[in-house]
Amino acid sequence: MKSSPGSETGADEKGSPTSAVAPPGVDERTEALATAASSTAAGEPEPALLAGDLPAERHRLPDRVTRYWRWRGFYSSLPGLVLLVSGAIVLPWGPWWARWGIVGVFVAVIAACLIILPPIRYRVFWYAISSTEIDIQNGIIFINRSVVPMRRVQILLSERGPIADHYRLTNLKIRTAAGSVKLSGLDRGEADVLSERINRLVDLADDV
Repeated sequence: MKSSPGSETGADEKGSPTSAVAPPGVDERTEALATAASSTAAGEPEPALLAGDLPAERHRLPDRVTRYWRWRGFYSSLPGLVLLVSGAIVLPWGPWWARWGIVGVFVAVIAACLIILPPIRYRVFWYAISSTEIDIQNGIIFINRSVVPMRRVQILLSERGPIADHYRLTNLKIRTAAGSVKLSGLDRGEADVLSERINRLVDLADDV
Protein backbone atom coordinates (compact mmCIF):
# COMPACT_ATOMS: atom_id res chain seq x y z
CA MET A 1 0.00 0.00 0.00
CA LYS A 2 1.32 3.44 -0.94
CA SER A 3 1.33 6.18 1.59
CA SER A 4 -0.26 9.42 0.54
CA PRO A 5 1.36 12.79 0.84
CA GLY A 6 -1.18 13.67 3.49
CA SER A 7 0.06 10.86 5.70
CA GLU A 8 3.60 12.22 5.49
CA THR A 9 2.33 15.68 6.43
CA GLY A 10 0.43 14.21 9.31
CA ALA A 11 3.55 12.42 10.49
CA ASP A 12 5.44 15.69 10.34
CA GLU A 13 2.75 17.49 12.35
CA LYS A 14 2.93 14.74 14.97
CA GLY A 15 6.66 15.45 15.41
CA SER A 16 8.18 12.46 13.64
CA PRO A 17 11.96 12.36 14.35
CA THR A 18 12.68 11.96 10.68
CA SER A 19 10.87 15.18 9.80
CA ALA A 20 12.64 17.45 12.38
CA VAL A 21 15.90 18.67 10.92
CA ALA A 22 17.82 21.09 13.13
CA PRO A 23 19.52 24.05 11.44
CA PRO A 24 23.28 24.11 11.52
CA GLY A 25 24.69 25.42 14.78
CA VAL A 26 21.65 24.77 16.97
CA ASP A 27 23.27 21.88 18.83
CA GLU A 28 26.33 24.01 19.63
CA ARG A 29 24.22 26.91 20.90
CA THR A 30 22.05 24.62 22.97
CA GLU A 31 25.08 22.99 24.56
CA ALA A 32 26.61 26.40 25.34
CA LEU A 33 23.36 27.65 26.90
CA ALA A 34 23.07 24.49 28.98
CA THR A 35 26.63 24.91 30.19
CA ALA A 36 26.04 28.56 31.12
CA ALA A 37 22.84 27.68 32.93
CA SER A 38 24.52 24.97 34.93
CA SER A 39 27.38 27.29 35.85
CA THR A 40 24.92 30.02 36.87
CA ALA A 41 22.96 27.54 38.94
CA ALA A 42 26.12 26.35 40.60
CA GLY A 43 27.27 29.92 41.17
CA GLU A 44 30.74 31.34 41.34
CA PRO A 45 32.88 30.27 44.29
CA GLU A 46 32.48 32.66 47.19
CA PRO A 47 35.53 34.79 48.05
CA ALA A 48 37.50 33.65 51.05
CA LEU A 49 36.53 35.41 54.27
CA LEU A 50 39.08 37.57 56.04
CA ALA A 51 39.97 36.95 59.65
CA GLY A 52 37.81 39.80 60.92
CA ASP A 53 34.74 39.11 58.81
CA LEU A 54 33.40 36.83 61.53
CA PRO A 55 32.48 38.91 64.61
CA ALA A 56 33.24 35.96 66.87
CA GLU A 57 36.89 36.08 65.78
CA ARG A 58 37.37 39.76 66.63
CA HIS A 59 39.30 40.63 69.76
CA ARG A 60 38.90 43.82 71.78
CA LEU A 61 41.32 45.67 74.00
CA PRO A 62 40.96 45.82 77.80
CA ASP A 63 38.81 48.62 79.22
CA ARG A 64 41.74 50.30 80.96
CA VAL A 65 43.30 51.15 77.60
CA THR A 66 41.20 54.35 77.46
CA ARG A 67 42.94 55.65 80.57
CA TYR A 68 46.29 54.71 79.07
CA TRP A 69 45.50 56.60 75.85
CA ARG A 70 44.39 59.66 77.83
CA TRP A 71 47.56 59.83 79.88
CA ARG A 72 49.73 59.21 76.84
CA GLY A 73 47.91 61.95 74.95
CA PHE A 74 48.30 64.31 77.90
CA TYR A 75 52.05 63.76 78.14
CA SER A 76 52.38 64.06 74.36
CA SER A 77 50.66 67.47 74.39
CA LEU A 78 52.56 68.70 77.48
CA PRO A 79 55.62 70.04 75.57
CA GLY A 80 53.39 72.12 73.32
CA LEU A 81 51.48 73.46 76.31
CA VAL A 82 54.69 74.40 78.16
CA LEU A 83 56.02 76.13 75.06
CA LEU A 84 52.79 78.07 74.58
CA VAL A 85 52.61 79.17 78.23
CA SER A 86 56.26 80.19 78.16
CA GLY A 87 55.63 82.28 75.08
CA ALA A 88 52.62 83.93 76.71
CA ILE A 89 54.72 84.88 79.74
CA VAL A 90 58.02 85.89 78.17
CA LEU A 91 57.27 87.18 74.69
CA PRO A 92 55.44 90.53 74.46
CA TRP A 93 53.16 89.66 71.54
CA GLY A 94 49.72 91.26 71.64
CA PRO A 95 47.60 92.08 74.70
CA TRP A 96 47.66 89.77 77.70
CA TRP A 97 44.07 88.60 77.22
CA ALA A 98 44.85 87.46 73.64
CA ARG A 99 47.91 85.51 74.75
CA TRP A 100 46.13 83.74 77.57
CA GLY A 101 43.01 83.31 75.48
CA ILE A 102 45.03 81.27 72.99
CA VAL A 103 46.44 79.21 75.84
CA GLY A 104 42.93 78.64 77.19
CA VAL A 105 41.63 77.51 73.79
CA PHE A 106 44.56 75.11 73.42
CA VAL A 107 43.89 73.62 76.87
CA ALA A 108 40.15 73.30 76.13
CA VAL A 109 40.76 71.53 72.83
CA ILE A 110 43.27 69.10 74.35
CA ALA A 111 40.92 68.36 77.27
CA ALA A 112 37.98 67.73 74.92
CA CYS A 113 40.10 65.40 72.77
CA LEU A 114 41.32 63.46 75.80
CA ILE A 115 37.77 63.02 77.10
CA ILE A 116 35.90 62.26 73.87
CA LEU A 117 38.30 60.51 71.49
CA PRO A 118 39.64 57.51 73.50
CA PRO A 119 36.20 55.90 74.02
CA ILE A 120 35.44 56.28 70.30
CA ARG A 121 38.76 54.73 69.39
CA TYR A 122 38.11 51.89 71.84
CA ARG A 123 34.74 51.04 70.25
CA VAL A 124 36.13 51.11 66.70
CA PHE A 125 39.30 49.11 67.35
CA TRP A 126 39.45 45.34 66.97
CA TYR A 127 41.88 42.79 65.62
CA ALA A 128 41.66 39.23 64.36
CA ILE A 129 44.33 36.65 63.64
CA SER A 130 44.08 33.69 61.27
CA SER A 131 46.64 31.31 59.84
CA THR A 132 47.02 33.49 56.75
CA GLU A 133 46.58 37.13 57.80
CA ILE A 134 46.38 39.74 60.54
CA ASP A 135 43.23 41.86 60.28
CA ILE A 136 43.13 45.18 62.19
CA GLN A 137 40.52 47.93 62.28
CA ASN A 138 41.18 51.27 63.94
CA GLY A 139 40.37 54.95 63.60
CA ILE A 140 38.32 57.73 65.14
CA ILE A 141 36.77 59.93 62.46
CA PHE A 142 37.96 57.85 59.51
CA ILE A 143 37.99 54.07 60.00
CA ASN A 144 40.96 52.23 58.58
CA ARG A 145 41.14 48.46 58.11
CA SER A 146 44.53 46.85 57.51
CA VAL A 147 45.03 43.25 56.39
CA VAL A 148 48.60 42.00 56.65
CA PRO A 149 49.37 38.65 54.97
CA MET A 150 51.21 36.42 57.41
CA ARG A 151 53.90 35.59 54.87
CA ARG A 152 54.85 39.29 54.58
CA VAL A 153 55.51 39.88 58.27
CA GLN A 154 59.20 40.65 58.68
CA ILE A 155 59.65 42.11 62.18
CA LEU A 156 57.49 41.93 65.29
CA LEU A 157 58.38 44.50 67.96
CA SER A 158 57.10 44.67 71.53
CA GLU A 159 57.06 48.15 73.07
CA ARG A 160 56.21 49.10 76.66
CA GLY A 161 56.88 52.52 78.13
CA PRO A 162 56.39 53.72 81.72
CA ILE A 163 52.68 54.52 81.25
CA ALA A 164 51.95 51.22 79.48
CA ASP A 165 53.90 49.38 82.16
CA HIS A 166 51.80 51.06 84.86
CA TYR A 167 48.59 49.81 83.25
CA ARG A 168 50.12 46.37 82.43
CA LEU A 169 49.76 46.97 78.69
CA THR A 170 52.01 46.30 75.70
CA ASN A 171 52.17 47.71 72.18
CA LEU A 172 52.97 45.39 69.28
CA LYS A 173 54.36 46.83 66.04
CA ILE A 174 54.17 44.59 62.98
CA ARG A 175 56.51 45.57 60.17
CA THR A 176 56.36 44.46 56.56
CA ALA A 177 58.17 45.54 53.41
CA ALA A 178 55.30 47.93 52.63
CA GLY A 179 55.04 49.57 56.07
CA SER A 180 53.87 48.76 59.57
CA VAL A 181 50.73 48.40 61.67
CA LYS A 182 50.41 48.74 65.42
CA LEU A 183 48.36 46.99 68.08
CA SER A 184 48.31 49.60 70.85
CA GLY A 185 47.16 48.73 74.36
CA LEU A 186 47.18 44.94 74.45
CA ASP A 187 47.05 43.21 77.80
CA ARG A 188 50.55 42.11 78.72
CA GLY A 189 49.75 38.40 78.91
CA GLU A 190 47.67 38.53 75.73
CA ALA A 191 50.50 40.32 73.92
CA ASP A 192 52.95 37.56 74.86
CA VAL A 193 50.60 34.85 73.62
CA LEU A 194 49.86 36.81 70.45
CA SER A 195 53.55 37.36 69.71
CA GLU A 196 54.27 33.66 70.08
CA ARG A 197 51.33 32.76 67.84
CA ILE A 198 52.31 35.23 65.11
CA ASN A 199 55.91 34.04 65.15
CA ARG A 200 54.75 30.44 64.79
CA LEU A 201 52.36 31.28 61.94
CA VAL A 202 55.05 33.32 60.16
CA ASP A 203 57.42 30.35 60.33
CA LEU A 204 54.70 28.09 58.90
CA ALA A 205 53.96 30.60 56.12
CA ASP A 206 57.66 30.77 55.23
CA ASP A 207 57.87 27.00 55.02
CA VAL A 208 54.97 26.76 52.59
